[in-house]
Amino acid sequence: MDTAFIIGNGESRNIFPIKDLKNKGIIYGCNAIYRDWPELCDHVVAVNPLMYEELKQWHDKTNSNLKIYGPNDISKWNYICNGDEINDTPKGLKLYRLWRGGDIKKMNVIRTIDFTQQKGSGMSALLLAAESKIKNIIILAFDILGAQQWIYDSPSREQNNMYKNTLNYDYRMNMKAYLKYEWLFQLRQIIRQFPNTNFRFINRREYLDGNHFLRHYFDQPNIKIGIYADLRRWVDGDRDKITWRRL
Repeated sequence: MDTAFIIGNGESRNIFPIKDLKNKGIIYGCNAIYRDWPELCDHVVAVNPLMYEELKQWHDKTNSNLKIYGPNDISKWNYICNGDEINDTPKGLKLYRLWRGGDIKKMNVIRTIDFTQQKGSGMSALLLAAESKIKNIIILAFDILGAQQWIYDSPSREQNNMYKNTLNYDYRMNMKAYLKYEWLFQLRQIIRQFPNTNFRFINRREYLDGNHFLRHYFDQPNIKIGIYADLRRWVDGDRDKITWRRL
């Protein structure tokens, strides 16, 4: 197979029957996807220790053939490409590797987060696939923005996850402010690190058009975008009918 599918847990996943990906490529999932789809994925990643323990207990009990990865099983690469400097920032962006913020009224402190030190399940799954040297990687349901983007004039921060408010998922009304920057930084760095891999980012049109940051992060020649109808064409073997877009 020449394709890997990286399935995120963004709520846009609801509009595509992901069961149709079976036997069409190598499938990577994240965290609690096993609850709904125990037979779908070839690999499942959970870097949160509590979520990984839940996944491991299920895996040990069922003796499933899929391979699971926990916080100690992820590549040691820190998302830094050769020649990178700590303050390098792509044109059009105000921040990239470092995020500074916080609620000074509540905490009286401003935090600095270095995204090279962060590990999330979604980007860890993407990195695992890229390191396998597979030719095509299709990324779906990584919504980046909050839920129901189509009803907001600015990027939504409403909590967006298929498993929100369930076991081992923190209850939050809104997504953490820095998360979209972390995900996009790590995604762009993976794309840069593996220039011979074809990355294809699939989502609802509202999440592609509503994310004004994407064009600054998706500036490499090996990343293109499409909607779920394009994923359907890929799965059905109609790759030549897809007109991939660049931002």
